[in-house]
Amino acid sequence: VAQRNIDKSATVKALREEIKVKDVEIACLNQEKDMEQKNNGILINMVEEIGDNVLQERPHLEPK
Repeated sequence: VAQRNIDKSATVKALREEIKVKDVEIACLNQEKDMEQKNNGILINMVEEIGDNVLQERPHLEPK
């Protein structure tokens, strides 16, 4: 019985460590996703600004 309890305790400890590792991996993935969304927002703003500049220089290109 004592050995079984030790084995269960070791299993629980190992699972808790695995959960900690997975939590860190999830946090890293969320951080990467946030950076990608930020970068996408920056790129969209740049493209919109370029489009506005083109239309100022060439108003005939404005969609009708």
